[in-house]
Amino acid sequence: MGHTERRMITDGKLKKIKENVWKLEREGACFSVKQYYSSSVAVKVNHIHDVLGSVSFPHIVPVVPTEDSLIFIQPWLDGVRPVNFKKRADRTDSLAALQGLHETKSRVDWAASVYLHPYPLVEKWEERISRFRKVSVACEEYIGKSAVDEILFYAVNALSIVKKTYRDHLDGTLLHGDVVHHNILRDKDGIIRFIDFDLASTGPAGTEIALWVHRVLPQIEYDIEFLINEQPSLQKLDDSSKSLLLFPNELLREWLHFFTLSPTSQEKQVKNLLPFTKSALSHWPKLWYNVERMKN
Repeated sequence: MGHTERRMITDGKLKKIKENVWKLEREGACFSVKQYYSSSVAVKVNHIHDVLGSVSFPHIVPVVPTEDSLIFIQPWLDGVRPVNFKKRADRTDSLAALQGLHETKSRVDWAASVYLHPYPLVEKWEERISRFRKVSVACEEYIGKSAVDEILFYAVNALSIVKKTYRDHLDGTLLHGDVVHHNILRDKDGIIRFIDFDLASTGPAGTEIALWVHRVLPQIEYDIEFLINEQPSLQKLDDSSKSLLLFPNELLREWLHFFTLSPTSQEKQVKNLLPFTKSALSHWPKLWYNVERMKN
């Protein structure tokens, strides 16, 4: 952490959790301590918590004030667990909490915040496709050329459809920016808590709902009809947001992450990534058909 573990917390006991996160024990209480390397991100995250706290949004963890702008401290929550998208209750409650986050726009003009910028979805997906092309030959060694071509085919064609209708500045609200399961916790009282607003931005609520669906689909055999019947609020998604479901976002993301790993980690990860890829590609034609059929 530097400066003797940042002077402000040297009177406590620190246990490293990951690269920039520690558990702090001090005066009989425990805290999560995160060190930011970018003051702009740290200021943004603090601002979001301040504003959400001011409107009594229940799905965040309180922030402990600190004089160091790069240090972010929150109470350590015992008995929490990441949501499991295989479980209906976790799907239902995490979706409701996410929608609650988006609905704060009725009380907060998020688009006016100088700390937040529109979510760059199209640019992000273009860059993701470009990066995947660069590793495509290496990827072929694991899944073959036809599977790599399939992934690119779905990605390019889906993005083409998205570009025709996507408007990032319309209906803007606060987006968490990274709705992976380990950023959505259920505490010991059953309350959903969002953590790590580092990638928060503004944009249409439907964008983040679609990204949440991307995370859920692999856990339910890509059965979008089942999910919409289970979660009726998804029926309200506009056609532009539904089009986002066509993009093989998780496939691209997982393979790009794979090639950042060490050889040892790759050897372990590939055992899960191969069946994940096979399952996704086998379901994608039906998913595409069902999504297009759902559009008005």
